[in-house]
Amino acid sequence: MSYVASRDGRRNRSAARRTPAVPDRIDKLHGNGLGVLEVPHHMSCGHASRRRYDLEDPAQLRHAYEQVLCEAAGCREVEDLINPATLRRVWRDLHLPSRVREAWETQHPSLRRTVNRTRPDSAPDREPTTRPPTPGFTRRGRAQVVRNTTIRSGAAR
Repeated sequence: MSYVASRDGRRNRSAARRTPAVPDRIDKLHGNGLGVLEVPHHMSCGHASRRRYDLEDPAQLRHAYEQVLCEAAGCREVEDLINPATLRRVWRDLHLPSRVREAWETQHPSLRRTVNRTRPDSAPDREPTTRPPTPGFTRRGRAQVVRNTTIRSGAAR
């Protein structure tokens, strides 16, 4: 007998097609903010050691949260694995597909206004510096080099 995907509802189970799992309230999230996070097998295939993330390491923390937010099959998984304070802290650093970010920010507008607290240069109390407009492309922090070239007429090359 041939396999018919639509009969058992598996047609939209791939992470690329299904809508992201977004809980109603961020306060419902009760995952650990410290220690080791082990994601379920369907989120990251392979040996169990490849599914464990040290939440003390910022790179592993971001990767684990990206994995959970993109691959979770339901809100229950997100609630069990994600910590609300940690999510708010790293939200701007996460590399998420636009559909996942939009779904979360639509459901929780407070995330949209989250300030990145991991980089000191984006502190909200600083005034933005304005520079006079310059023609062309210039790099920040480098002096612009002006080159004067003279064209010799009639010179043989």
